[in-house]
Amino acid sequence: MDANVLLESVIDSFAPPPRLTVSEWAESRRYLSAESSAEPGKWRNDRTPYLVEIMDAVTQPGVHEVCVMCSSQVGKTESESNILGRQIDIDPCPILFLQPTLEMAQTYSKDRFAPMIRDTPVLREKVAAQKSRDKNNTILHKNFPGGQVTFAGAN
Repeated sequence: MDANVLLESVIDSFAPPPRLTVSEWAESRRYLSAESSAEPGKWRNDRTPYLVEIMDAVTQPGVHEVCVMCSSQVGKTESESNILGRQIDIDPCPILFLQPTLEMAQTYSKDRFAPMIRDTPVLREKVAAQKSRDKNNTILHKNFPGGQVTFAGAN
């Protein structure tokens, strides 16, 4: 291996992660799954412009809580998935993803999270597929470089 290529590789490994808001991450890297979208394929912020500010609030300095009051079926779950995907890809850390019940947490993990991982290349590279004997990647717990996500129910 050429010394310059090796040096570039070492320097790149110390580079900070890109500064992308959640909406920028979603528009550049997220793919919607056929299971959860009438329009599968690349995420487009212009489809749901009212979600951009909500998603981006999560990455604003000094913001510790985001409250959303809106009707059902307007994209809240997909915006939560975008937040989760960005964290896994750009700013990995331990994540607790809380749903009202354990059953809802399992359903989200199977029906929304798993297809998002499968269909979004940058996430597919980081989160291993679930295996029956792998305790690191179960329906309610997924490991990825730099962190893990645990799905739980408030009940």
